[in-house]
Amino acid sequence: MAENEKVYLILPGCDDTNRGDQALIWETVTLAKQAGFDGRYYMLADPDKSKQSETEKIESINLVLPHPSTRFKKNNNISYGKMLKLKWAFVSLIDCVRAVAVLCPLFRKLAIKLGSSQLKKSLSVFERADAAFVKGGGFLHAYGGIISTYTVFYQLYHIQLALSMGKDVYVMPNSYGPFMGPGSAWLVKKVLGKCKVITARESISKESLEQATGVTAQLFPDLAFYLEPCSELSSEQLAKLSEIPFGEKKCVALTMRPYRFPRSADPAAEYDKYKNTLCDFVRYLSIEGYHPVLIEHTYADNEHEQDMSCINDVAVLLGDSCEYTVYSDLSLTCRQLKYVYSKFDYIVGTRFHSVIFSVASGVPAIAITYGGNKGQGIMKDIGIDNLAIAIEDMTLPVLKKRFEYLVQNRDAVCSTISDYIAEAEANREKIINMLKGDIK
Repeated sequence: MAENEKVYLILPGCDDTNRGDQALIWETVTLAKQAGFDGRYYMLADPDKSKQSETEKIESINLVLPHPSTRFKKNNNISYGKMLKLKWAFVSLIDCVRAVAVLCPLFRKLAIKLGSSQLKKSLSVFERADAAFVKGGGFLHAYGGIISTYTVFYQLYHIQLALSMGKDVYVMPNSYGPFMGPGSAWLVKKVLGKCKVITARESISKESLEQATGVTAQLFPDLAFYLEPCSELSSEQLAKLSEIPFGEKKCVALTMRPYRFPRSADPAAEYDKYKNTLCDFVRYLSIEGYHPVLIEHTYADNEHEQDMSCINDVAVLLGDSCEYTVYSDLSLTCRQLKYVYSKFDYIVGTRFHSVIFSVASGVPAIAITYGGNKGQGIMKDIGIDNLAIAIEDMTLPVLKKRFEYLVQNRDAVCSTISDYIAEAEANREKIINMLKGDIK
């Protein structure tokens, strides 16, 4: 990199496999550049899984603190055995000691001298950086127990590393909470309290963060609402899209994912119930004359994040009982996928950014919510929280009732969504002006 070139970090770690996270990274860079933060941008990611972001001139560096799963790879990881958890705990303890040491300038210099080439590069980029931006999203929550305490430490670590080097950190609109578990709220306060700007993407999280930690957050929409869709598709991409009978029938997009149901006494049974409910709902849609489309929103090496794992299980349950389409195109960028969602009549989404992509395009949605306050909070702020269903509460009667309500009240729902989108657009300039005021 040129000696006088500005350098900026995008935190925490993620890559192109989740098109929702990709959208948040790309929009963070777009907004930062429009605010005047011109320079070279780096994200924390595996370079092999960040090729699309490279085309956006976002480079990648390896995480300084890796997730313990990278040491004991298990692709089939919807559930974990005790032995694997013990291995993870041992590795996490060693990694934690090393990671805390790197927060100290003396040990950091030693790590740069003696560490791997990947670690040297990552730390040198951190030290060279002029500022760091925490992409939007919903990564910061804990549900109790000592594991949750380490999880929060891990989630915050790269932010803390940037702060330890005296970097200004700007936290873009995120969801927060709950913060259960020993020391979780204290860790959040200790780290986020030192950041230059803190923003929340929905009011429930803003209140949760402020009540639990005393850290004040400004309220702004999720950045994916601002993502510009791209309708330019290759011939191969158009061929896959043509398999969906748009115009012939009303088409309903469905996104689904493997989920561990961490608060359940019987997670495996809860996950089976979730898949069976989705199967029954797909049949119901088909019988009612709609065309259901099961969309792979996120892909990954491990099964817990691999949407197609859940989709395949539901497809097996469905058999030949009804007509539906499975739609998977890993070549699509987040902008292209947002365009695809815009073509549907309705969406029922477990992947929340599939809901945001759709709603931002004027497509009314039902959200299956999980993992912190994000889903319920954003649907509440839009004004359609009656169309949010907690994943633990999802049953066929509940889904049918909400979908029938959505169809009967489509115009009113779309009008409510339109009002929120207009408000979100007005807030976009406010974010840019807020960042402009902090340029040095």
